Amino acid sequence: MSDLEVLDLRNNSLSSRLPFDMCKHNLHRLKRLRISYNELYGEIPSSLERCSQLEYVSLYSNNFSGHVPAQIGNLTLLQQLILGANNLSGNIPREIGNLTMLQLLNLGDNKLSGNIPKEIGYLTNLQRLNIRVNEFSGPIPATIYSMTSLMYCDFALNHLNGSLLRDIGNMTSLRRIGLENNNLIGEIPKELGDLANFERLSMCCNMITGSVPREIGNLTNMVGIYLGNNVLSGFIPKELGRLVNLWELQLKDNYQISGSIPKEFGNMASLSYLLLYNNKLSGAIPNEIGNMTLLIELRLYNNSLSGNIPKEIGRLNNLRMDLVGGVW
Repeated sequence: MSDLEVLDLRNNSLSSRLPFDMCKHNLHRLKRLRISYNELYGEIPSSLERCSQLEYVSLYSNNFSGHVPAQIGNLTLLQQLILGANNLSGNIPREIGNLTMLQLLNLGDNKLSGNIPKEIGYLTNLQRLNIRVNEFSGPIPATIYSMTSLMYCDFALNHLNGSLLRDIGNMTSLRRIGLENNNLIGEIPKELGDLANFERLSMCCNMITGSVPREIGNLTNMVGIYLGNNVLSGFIPKELGRLVNLWELQLKDNYQISGSIPKEFGNMASLSYLLLYNNKLSGAIPNEIGNMTLLIELRLYNNSLSGNIPKEIGRLNNLRMDLVGGVW
């Protein structure tokens, strides 16, 4: 098997350990190792470094345990490393920063802990980073904000703290970021509005303060804004009405967002879900909401809204509406 370049055993019921010396003998030309969706267990063998030609490794969705071996940092030709959905624990080894050709790194859905190493920020070709559903703590490293190739990153469901830095405006390729269910504080940086390709902001279930930046209205590719269950306050910026591709807007459960619902929301013709409940909104429901012909859910309860329910809402044939808590 000395000429083998591709080993693909995905989607079976294989149940064993990987041989501890699997790369010591006849797999020196192996470029693609794909053993995802099996029932493999035990530790990832450090001898994997001997397969020095590897460009793609996926051990996704098995039962691997133990640490991510530091020796994996010697696979300098690696472009995709997918170790998600296992039972890996411990820290991410700093040696991961040696994988400068890496374009995709998926370590999500494990039991990894400690701080996110600053060395991940050295991966200048990385486009996709997934470390969601682990036990990471500490702040997002400052080096992450210099990753100008990064398009998608997901830090959700960890124990991260600190704030999102204004330097996020340097991440010019960024399209989506997942930060929900952490312990983040501070304000939403207005510099997000400089990211021309940005599509999805998910920061729900943190302790974010301040107001929603009006600069977010510059992001005309935006499809989802999820800022519920924080401590946001102030008015909803009318500039959000520019987001004609927005599919879902969640500002629910902040309890301090005040002012009126902007009539400019009527311009958001793609909106299907508008969740503003449990805040301090006042004034009337704007008639322009009747222009949102794709609206499925409108939840405004537990505010201080007043006046009549606009007759234009009757045009919304797919609407499920919950207004309980306002004053009518």
